[in-house]
Amino acid sequence: MVKTRKLYPCLALVVAIICLILLSNCGGGGNSTIVPSSGITPTENAVSYTNPTPTPVLTNVSVSGYIYGNNITTGDGETVPRINVLDVPACQADSSGNEPFTTQVSNTLQQDYPEDWAKADIQELYAQLNKTLSESKPLPECNGQVYSVYNENPIPVGSDGHFDNTVLTGAADSNVKLEVALGEDNYADVETLPSSGSINSSDATSAVLKSCPEKIFAFPGEIVIFKVYSEPGINLKSAGLKFTLNNPSIGCITQPVYLCLFGAHKYQVAYGCVYIKPGLDTPVDTTILAKLNSGQSMSIFLEVIKKTASVSGTVYTGGSPLVKGYVKSLGPKACCKIDSSGAYSLPKVFRGHSRSVIATWWTSENGQKIRHREEKVIDFLSGDLTGFNFGVPMAPTPTLTPSATPTLRPRYDEFYNEKIAEVFYQYDQWETELGELEANQHTIQWLNGQLPDSPPIPDEIAGATSIGNPYDIWVEFKDGRTECISTSDPIIMGEEGTDEALPKKEEIKHLTHLTSSSNNTTVKNANVIIISPYFWQYPSELQPEIQIMRKLRDNNYNALCIKTECSSVTSLDKRDMEFDWNPYPLPDPNLKMYAKFYALNWSNIITPDIFENIGKYGIIYINAHGGPININEKTFDPISVPPGAIFRMSCTVVAENRDRTIRTPIENWVTEHYLEEYRDFFGYHNKGWWFYRNRELYNSSGDKRWVKELALTNYYFDYLNSKAETNFEGSLIYWNGCYSWQMRNSFNTAKGFIGYDRSAAPFWAYPFAYDFFWFMMYGTKDCPKDPKGDGSLDIPNSPIPAGTPTFDEDKPLDARHALHVLRTHYYVNPDPQRYPPGSLYDLYCSNCTAYIWQKDDDEYIYFPVPVTVTVEKK
Repeated sequence: MVKTRKLYPCLALVVAIICLILLSNCGGGGNSTIVPSSGITPTENAVSYTNPTPTPVLTNVSVSGYIYGNNITTGDGETVPRINVLDVPACQADSSGNEPFTTQVSNTLQQDYPEDWAKADIQELYAQLNKTLSESKPLPECNGQVYSVYNENPIPVGSDGHFDNTVLTGAADSNVKLEVALGEDNYADVETLPSSGSINSSDATSAVLKSCPEKIFAFPGEIVIFKVYSEPGINLKSAGLKFTLNNPSIGCITQPVYLCLFGAHKYQVAYGCVYIKPGLDTPVDTTILAKLNSGQSMSIFLEVIKKTASVSGTVYTGGSPLVKGYVKSLGPKACCKIDSSGAYSLPKVFRGHSRSVIATWWTSENGQKIRHREEKVIDFLSGDLTGFNFGVPMAPTPTLTPSATPTLRPRYDEFYNEKIAEVFYQYDQWETELGELEANQHTIQWLNGQLPDSPPIPDEIAGATSIGNPYDIWVEFKDGRTECISTSDPIIMGEEGTDEALPKKEEIKHLTHLTSSSNNTTVKNANVIIISPYFWQYPSELQPEIQIMRKLRDNNYNALCIKTECSSVTSLDKRDMEFDWNPYPLPDPNLKMYAKFYALNWSNIITPDIFENIGKYGIIYINAHGGPININEKTFDPISVPPGAIFRMSCTVVAENRDRTIRTPIENWVTEHYLEEYRDFFGYHNKGWWFYRNRELYNSSGDKRWVKELALTNYYFDYLNSKAETNFEGSLIYWNGCYSWQMRNSFNTAKGFIGYDRSAAPFWAYPFAYDFFWFMMYGTKDCPKDPKGDGSLDIPNSPIPAGTPTFDEDKPLDARHALHVLRTHYYVNPDPQRYPPGSLYDLYCSNCTAYIWQKDDDEYIYFPVPVTVTVEKK
C-alpha cells in the first residue's frame, strides 16, 4: 500500500549521481516546482528549496541497452559510484556484430572530423574515454540492480550488462529515469531514452532539441558522455547538428557521433563527449550549445563540482511509527539511514547548483507498511546545512496564548522603504567584498540572526529567505508584510535619442489582398492597444510604440498607446514621470540607496486595473519585463520548465505624488487588494496577484541606485483569463518581455499568443517585434533593412537572408507565417547575436526564441483592417 503525500509519494528511491554517460541528477529534473517547505527551519547556510510535484501520469515504454558500473576517484581522493548506459557494448563487439562504443567513437572522429582528431586535447579525451570504459563492469558484477524510479521491481540485466524490458515512466517525460542500487546504502541515478525513438519528420525547423541527461555534473579530470535528440525525431546529421563548449577553458568537446546498430546508423540520436580538465577550482558553471543549420538550438547546463559540505536534519512522520528509511544526495558520503528519532546526517555532499536531496522512509499505519518519498532541490553553495527537514511534524496540541496584534501601517508607508534601504546598504558592501550570490546568502543569514559579528538587524524585520531563485531575497517584516530584493535583474537606462526615420507612408493591406481560404481569419476587431510601462528605459530604440503606432493612426485605426516616458527633475521637458536620483537629504547613507519616480501624468503610468480592460482590443502588444519567481534564473532551462513554476510581469516602477497627502492609483489598488499580496514562504502559501520588488537601477553613466516596482504574478492573469468580462477571447497578444512564453497559459482564452522563451536582449527584441508587425501589415517588402545593403534585417548580427523568398513579399503574412519567415528566411529567430562571454546578456539571452501559440492550429490569423460602412437613407 502506498500513501499519497505532497511530493512524489510512491516513487522509487532516486539519488543524483555522476555518470559517465548520463549523469542524471538533473538539478531537480523537469518535474519539480520551487516552493518553500514549512518543515525547514532557518539554518546557518541559507539556501533555496525546490520541492517535487505529485506523482505524474505514468505510461509503459520499452528500454534497452548495456549498463555498467564503476567508481570514480575525485582529485581530493573521494570515491563515488558511476553508472553508464550505452546503446552498444562499451569495449567489445556483441553477438549481433555491433562494434563497441569506443571503436565507433574513434572511427567517427577520424573519418568525419580529422582536424579535431589531430588535436592533442581530443587525443587526451579519447584516451580518458577508453580508460574509463575499460575499467567499467557489467552491473551484475557490481552487485547492482536497476529499477524505474516509479516501480520497485528490478529490471532483469544479463551477465554482459544487457537489458531489454518495459518500464514505467512519466507520460510527460522525454527521458526515462532509472535508479541503481549498489548494495544497501549506495544508490545512483541514470537516464536513458525509449527504444522506440525514430526519424518521423523531415522538417528541421519544427524540431525541438533535447538532451539526455537534462543537466550534467562532472568532476575535474572526468569525461562525460551525453545524448542529443529532437521531438519530433529528425535526421540530426543532415540537419547539421554541431556542439560547442561555451567555456573552452575548462576542457574540450567532440562533435556528434552517430552509432551504427545492426548495420544502420541511428541518425536521430547524437552522442557527444566532453572532457573536463584536471585541477579546476569548483563549482564552475557553463553550457554546451547544440545547434542545427536551421538555427534551432539548445543549451545543456554543465557544472564542474568537487567541494563538499554536510547536510543534516530530521525526517518527520506526522506521529506514525517509523519502520526504516534513508536520505541521500550526490557526494562521496551522501547516503545514510534515518535513526529511530528521525535524524539523519550526510557528511559529504557536493556543493553546487540544483543539488537534489531525497528522503525515503516507511511508516507503520493500520498494520500496513507505507512508503514515503520526498525530494528537495537546493542551490548548495556555501557551508554546512542544518535543520534541513522532511515530512510533516506532528501537530502540537493547540493552546490559547494571548498575543499582541501588530498595528498595520499602510502598504505604501515610507517606513518600509527606510528599512529596505538599510538592507540595500549592507548588501552592497557584501556584494563588493564577496560577489553577488555570497552577498545574498550573507544578507539572508544576517536578517535571520545567524551571522556572528554582523550589524544590528533593522527594526521590525523578522527574517529573510529565498524561495527557489537564489538571486532574490524575500524580506519579512514583523507585521507580516514582505518585499522582494532582486539582485540579478538590473534596470539599465539607455541614452535618449531621436526617433528613427520612418519609411514612406503605406496603406495597410486588406484581407482581400490574400488568397481566399476558409482558414483565413483575423481578430475580433481592429482596435489596437500598446502597453509599455518601461518605455523610458530605451526611448530611442526602434519599437512598435513609435513607428507602428504612427502607421496605425495614419490608417485610421482605433489605436491606444500607453507608454511611460520619464525625465530628470532638472529637465525642461516634463513627461509622465520625473526621476530623482537623490530624493533623500544627505548624509543618510542608507536612504541614499533609493531613487524615486514622481508622477506627472497618471494616464500614461501603467496600473494593474489597465489589464482588466485590454481584452476589449483585437491586437494587444505589451512591452514589459518578465521573469521567474521561484526558479533559478541562471540555470533556467526553457525546454524543461518545472510544473508549478511561477512567473511575473513588471507592471511599473512605483511612482509617487509629490504631495504625499494625495494617494496614488497604485497605492489605492494595493490597498484594495491587500489580501492578494503574493506570499509563498515563512509558513504561508497563497496564489497572490502582486508583490513589491526592489531592483538595481543603473543610469547611462553606470551610477547605481535601487528602485521599487509593482510586479504581477501569473495568478493575476489567470484570474483575468477566467472571467468573461476581463478575458482575452478573440485577441492576438504579443508580449515583448523576458520569459513571456512561460506565461502563455494565463492568456489561453486569446486567439493567439506570442512570447519569448527566456531572457531577451532589447537590441534584438524591440526591432524583432517591429518586423513581426510590419510583416503582418505590409508583407516583407520595404521592411527596415540593415544599412550595409545585403538584404539583412536591421537587427544586430542579422545574417544575409536565404536567397530567393518562397513567399510573396508584397502580401501581408499571418502571425504564424510571420514568425516562420523571421526564423527560416531572415535567420533572426532565435536571436542571432553572440554576446561576449561573462556579459550580462551572455548568460541570460543567448538563443532567445519567439514562439506562437494558437487556440486553433489550423487558422491563419491576419492583421485586422478597419472598415468604414456608409448607410444611405431612402
